[in-house]
This record gives sequence, structure tokens and C-alpha cells, in this order.
Amino acid sequence: MDVSSNIKESIDSNIKLNIQVNMSLLLIVVASIFWGTSGIAAKHLITTYDIPPLTIGAMRLLIATPILMFTSRVQMQEKISFGKKHLIFFVIYGVSIAMFQITFFNALRISMVSIATLIALCTSPVFVAILSKFFLAEDITRRVAISLSFSTIGTILIMGTSSYNGGAGESQMFGYMLALGAGFSYALITICGKKLVQFYTPVSVVATAFSLASIVMIPFIRIPNNLSVSGWLILLYLGLGPTALAYILFNTGLKKASATKASIASLCEPLTATTLSLAVIGERFTTLQGTGASLLVMALLLIVIKKEQGNPEVS
Repeated sequence: MDVSSNIKESIDSNIKLNIQVNMSLLLIVVASIFWGTSGIAAKHLITTYDIPPLTIGAMRLLIATPILMFTSRVQMQEKISFGKKHLIFFVIYGVSIAMFQITFFNALRISMVSIATLIALCTSPVFVAILSKFFLAEDITRRVAISLSFSTIGTILIMGTSSYNGGAGESQMFGYMLALGAGFSYALITICGKKLVQFYTPVSVVATAFSLASIVMIPFIRIPNNLSVSGWLILLYLGLGPTALAYILFNTGLKKASATKASIASLCEPLTATTLSLAVIGERFTTLQGTGASLLVMALLLIVIKKEQGNPEVS
């Protein structure tokens, strides 16, 4: 009787755990889909309402920061105190968030949403792997080396299609360079976040970094006087959906999902961005751009998909 009771309890426990993991993955997928909509929303604000890219980035942070700060305060039992030795990481984190807004949204202004997003998101993990060698003493594996090769070739193929086509081509080339800068900025965000979450809660780290980034971005706010209600609603959506809510959902999901599964689930972000840009805006890849985009996705897959052996890593 005791044996059967123990077996039943074990089965019930496993079922409950699987449900929790699946719900966690669902939260991460929803967060990634939110992030994937930010590019097309920003592009619409730029082209339709003539809002400067820097203003979009600044308003996104200013709207999201109070919500993240409130969430961080609710989750903590007592007031958090940050160590002086971690200050430099918070500063780099905050400045990198600001730089991501500057580079990514300017890239969207002068280049395709799909390509700019793919370059930024798919090169970032490769930059992380390289930077981890120097800042976190992590080895560059054969998988990372192959991923670096794929991402380099893919980026060259994408950028090469518009490098020598006159003014428009040069403009798009600069946009792709900005997207690379966004990928590098996001890599710094990841490195600093990985360091800081060893000592503080993820939401408190993000909230503090967003506060610093908001201070950096405030001078760039230039909102048109005649901005319509729909324009304000899109700005509000960018701050609430793809920023505040997405980060809260993602960090909540990480509590139960392994890092590997979370990374795979987060692939919904570039998929969402590319699908929306093709379906809504009508963007189209050339043959070379399509090949380059495929190589970038393969590079990303090589980084994030690993066989789970032993105990899965939980962030």
C-alpha cells in the first residue's frame, strides 16, 4: 500500500513539474513574440509619424522602467543594497541598453526590419561567446567557432547585396552596420546580466539597468507636437508589451525552464519579427539575403541548442 502510494505521489509530482515547465516555456514564448513585434512597431512610428528613432528608444525605456521598478520592489522582502564592486557592471549594463536603442532603432530607420533584426539577434550570441572568453573565462568551443563562421559569412552575404548600389545601398549598408552594433550591445547586456544575477534577482538587475539607461536617453526625446492618439498608443505598447511585460514574463519563465529550453523558445523572437515584416510590410529577401539569413539562423541554433546531459542548467 505504501509503495503504490509513493508511486502515485511520484507520478503526481512529475506531472505537476511538467505542467510548471510547460507553463514557463509558454511565458518565454509569449515574451519572445512580444519582443519580435518591437521592430515593426518602431518602423511604423518612424515612417508614419516621423518620430525620431532615439525618441522611440527613450520613450520605451521611460514607460517600462517604473513598472519594472515596482515589480522588483514587490518581489523583494526588503530593500536591496548594491555592492560597490558591481557598480561598473550596472553602468555598462545601463549604457549598453541605451546603445542598443540607439543602434537598433536607427538601423530600422534605414534598412529592412527583417534583416536588421536577424543581424542583431543572431550575431549577439556569437559576440557573447567571444566576450565570455575574456570576461567570464569560458572556452570557445568548436561549436562556437563554426557558429562564428556561419554568422560572418551570413552577414557578409546580406550586407554585400546593398554595398555598391549607390546612395540607397550605402544607406542600407550603414543600417546593417548599426544592426551589428545592436548585436554587440545586446551581447554586453547578456554578459553583465549573467554576472549580476549571481548576486541579485533578475528583475532588480533589469530595473536598475533600465533606470540608468533612461537617464542616458532622456536628452534624446523629441516628440512631434501633432502626434496622434494612435501614435501615442503604439509608443505605450512598445513600453508596456515588448519591454516591461516581456521582461517580467521571461524572468518568470526562467524560474522553472532550463536555460537550453528557454534559449530554444526565445527563437520565436526573430521568427516573429521576420514573419511580420514579410507579411505586414511586404519586405522580400533577395537570393543572397535569404542565404545569408539562413546562415545567421543556423549560427544562432548552433549556439543555443545543446544536448541536455545530467542536471539541466536553470537560470
